[in-house]
Formats: sequence, structure tokens, C-alpha cells
Amino acid sequence: MPALKFPQFLKRFKLTILRVATDDVIPGAVLSPRRGYIYQGHLSELLAGQPKKFWKTELDPANIVYGTVEREFSLSGKASLDQMGVKVEGGLGRAKSVKYSISAVHAQTFLNGTGHASMFSLTPRLHQLKKRNRRAWRMVNNKWVVLETYYASEAEVTFATSGSVDLKGDVENAGGVSVHGGGGIKWTGERSFKIIENNAVPFAFRGWKV
Repeated sequence: MPALKFPQFLKRFKLTILRVATDDVIPGAVLSPRRGYIYQGHLSELLAGQPKKFWKTELDPANIVYGTVEREFSLSGKASLDQMGVKVEGGLGRAKSVKYSISAVHAQTFLNGTGHASMFSLTPRLHQLKKRNRRAWRMVNNKWVVLETYYASEAEVTFATSGSVDLKGDVENAGGVSVHGGGGIKWTGERSFKIIENNAVPFAFRGWKV
């Protein structure tokens, strides 16, 4: 099966990319659409009085990757990289580009069932703010509410270079590679490594605009 390009993948599954992703972007987060969906806060701060279980989430395989999804970045003039939950501290001066071949995606969602947050349970609560708390309403009006976040849990990361380059040595001498939230890294060659359990920083989300 041929690899699916990243823009096609997003379109097929109606995902919105996070251009500035952090580990506090989880279900219930409020995002400003300006400059790539910037984290503003969490709805639990505005909708006080909900029991803790209301906001509980679970992380499961998304079952939306059949084969491989590919995403590429140019590295022209860049020595470091921080994308898709993976941080390369430096040593990329001789790399031209990088390709992520994503083989597994996980999704974080609210728990199913009565008594847990969902679009149906959150919508009336948010619109009550419009009547009872105008200050809080302005914090969410025209913002996006996150219902699901998506993570590139497993991927092969491959760098393109001019000629034969020991990029692994360059990177390790400059500080190495890390996965946000403690996932694993295994070098598979001088210019490639695999990542596993990359489930802390999402690359995309589903939600709705208030």
C-alpha cells in the first residue's frame, strides 16, 4: 500500500493541524485560531462545579492509519528540530530535509457515557456563560474547543543529506534526541531513527468553534 501524504491524511479524517503544539492541548482545551491554534486554557477553569470524572480522558489507538502516513519538512538553514513531539537538540546543519513515516496514531478522547464531557454536554454549559458570565463567555467566544487530540505514537524519522553523512554522530554530539513526555528513540542507521510511545504532544485535533 503506497504511503498517504500528510495533507491527504488530515483531509480524509477531518483533522486540524496544530502548528504550535504543547502537552497541555488535551480534550477540553480552548484554542485561539490565530497563529496556528494557540492554547488559551482549559474549560474546567470556566465551568466550575463539574465532578472530576466529567473531564476524564482515555488514550487509545486511533485505528485511522492503514499503512504509512508521510510528512516532510525542509531543514535548510536549521540545526535543530522540534516537530511531531520529537526534539532534536542540534547537529542537523548537514541535513536538507526530514521525513516522518508515521505507522501508528493514538487519540486522546473524553470517556464515553453519561456524566462525562462531550460536545452534547459542553454546548449548553458554554452557552449558559453567555447569559450568566459575560467575562467567561468572551474567553471562549469564537475560540475552538478540543474534543480529541491525535499523536504520532510510532514513526520512522529519516533525514536527507548531501552525500554520506554520519548524522547520528552530529546529533548525539550536539545534545541528542528526545521525545516529549518520555517516549523511546532507537537509531536505525546513520540518518534515521524510530520513535515509540510518542503520546504527549499532539500533532492535530478535532473539535468545534464556539
